Amino acid sequence: MALLNSELSVWDIGFRWAGLDPDRPWLRLPLAVKDNFRLLMGAIHSGEILCGTLTLAKRPSDSKANPQFYIRTHLDALRACVHGHSYNRKLLRWAEVNRYDFHQWCEAMSIPLPSFWFPPGWKMRFEAPEGGTHAMWARHVEPSDEGFVHIRYETPPGMDNETETGEISSPRQNQKIKICCQQVASEIWKEKPEMTIADAVRDDMIQKYAGGGYFQDETVRGWIKEVAPPEVRSRKGRPRKK
Repeated sequence: MALLNSELSVWDIGFRWAGLDPDRPWLRLPLAVKDNFRLLMGAIHSGEILCGTLTLAKRPSDSKANPQFYIRTHLDALRACVHGHSYNRKLLRWAEVNRYDFHQWCEAMSIPLPSFWFPPGWKMRFEAPEGGTHAMWARHVEPSDEGFVHIRYETPPGMDNETETGEISSPRQNQKIKICCQQVASEIWKEKPEMTIADAVRDDMIQKYAGGGYFQDETVRGWIKEVAPPEVRSRKGRPRKK
């Protein structure tokens, strides 16, 4: 029977996607599972798929939020996974993906929805029986200056909105900022075709106005490199000063 969980860990998804039991005591990871881990963690790192427990945002020095929610804390383990060198089981169990966000990512990448999470006839939105009611929440995550986030749930007409605060962080705005950075970078290169990717990352238009300043430079670099002209991608950066 297909799962109806709202969230699953990358560990669970990787195994179930390969048709295997994630709860078995696996001493050696099957190749298909490794490939799934690499695909999913790579998508999380690039901001293609949203992860509810890992944010790409920079962690302020005075933040009270748990550093485990920041992807920067896990960069070495994440890169090792993406490159197929090693697979940190604790991280793979920590990284959770929402069912709706996974669906959106699969659609964007033209990946068939796996049947273990999306059974035949499954609908994106729950439809209540005639005359019935249902609570359908749309979640919005708003970081605060103190490092906490405010989660606002928008409920259907006739129901009161609810707000709760938790010590977590979410990258739900990553995709919007990524698109904005890419659009701004494209305009910059139209006017300044000689600019390198590194210089574009540090440009005020990217940092201040597109929202790039809230993310690690490495993350922003990956975003705008996707839209950089071929001659810019092949150009080497400035040599380091000795």
